[in-house]
Amino acid sequence: MILTITPNPALDLSGEVDDIIPNEKNYVRHEKRYPGGNGINAARVIAALSVPVMATGFLGGAVGGEIAALLKEEGVSCRFVDIKESTRINITVTNHKTSKQTRFSFAGPHIERADMKKLLDLMQSDSCITMLNLGGSFPPGFSMDDVRSLFEWANARDVGVVADVPSEHMRELLELKPMLIKPNLKEFNEFVGQKLETIDEVRAAAQGLHPYVPLVCVSSVEGGALLVTPQGSCHAKGPKVDAKSSVGAGDSMVGAMMARLFQLGIKTRKAASAITAEAMEQTLAWGQAAALATVITPGTQLGEAQGIESFVAQIELKRWP
Repeated sequence: MILTITPNPALDLSGEVDDIIPNEKNYVRHEKRYPGGNGINAARVIAALSVPVMATGFLGGAVGGEIAALLKEEGVSCRFVDIKESTRINITVTNHKTSKQTRFSFAGPHIERADMKKLLDLMQSDSCITMLNLGGSFPPGFSMDDVRSLFEWANARDVGVVADVPSEHMRELLELKPMLIKPNLKEFNEFVGQKLETIDEVRAAAQGLHPYVPLVCVSSVEGGALLVTPQGSCHAKGPKVDAKSSVGAGDSMVGAMMARLFQLGIKTRKAASAITAEAMEQTLAWGQAAALATVITPGTQLGEAQGIESFVAQIELKRWP
């Protein structure tokens, strides 16, 4: 089973306006409410692709209760740690005239030491976990020391960790040796301290990370995603689509890639280091397909299994040794 950990979940509230006018009341229509946060979104995609998954993290208040209920409605298994403060609400408003989105993302509730202990106890009690996903921002009170505790748990059980965290935490995280990281190009450039643009430039920089992480996937590179492994590299590009929202596209990519790796039996750093060319291509194709399926959905809605599957056959792949 895959376990996804979202330290800072959110209720994603979205809608549409005719225009955004400062200092005026802007009436929002087509209200949608979805469970959000990187790890939660990854879990939703994994579950949609019929791979066993459980979502966890920290939830509090009525907002936290609504997120748990929405996940159960989608058939996503979840076991969250109850916290004192309320889970945050994030807001995404789409301008109907321009299709541009305005997003408001809040810091989130404070995580106590006792909350983190409960999370570790929850993980300790489940012997079925074979892959771990850590995704999203860090709420107040949650630190890299907590991340180290999660990695210590995973390493002791030979559980591969997929990390999708903000670029400011990436250097410390790489020292913990995850199985896969998935920054977008902007985040990757912030991490390496360079302005890389081409596939060759990103490939060269990503190859230098292999002592720390065997699978490096960078999205938004020359119109597609690049997966760099010790065995070679692959670039995936899909058809042009009518993009409605970019919210959750990266999370969808992570979820679909994890689902495919799980199905291929690649669940540890050692297995990822020996990934075959065919497995590399399949993993990236499913990830890119999931991102596209989400991009064509409005607001904070994610792509569904049927949409993901329909895009897989349309992905163009280019491989390098």
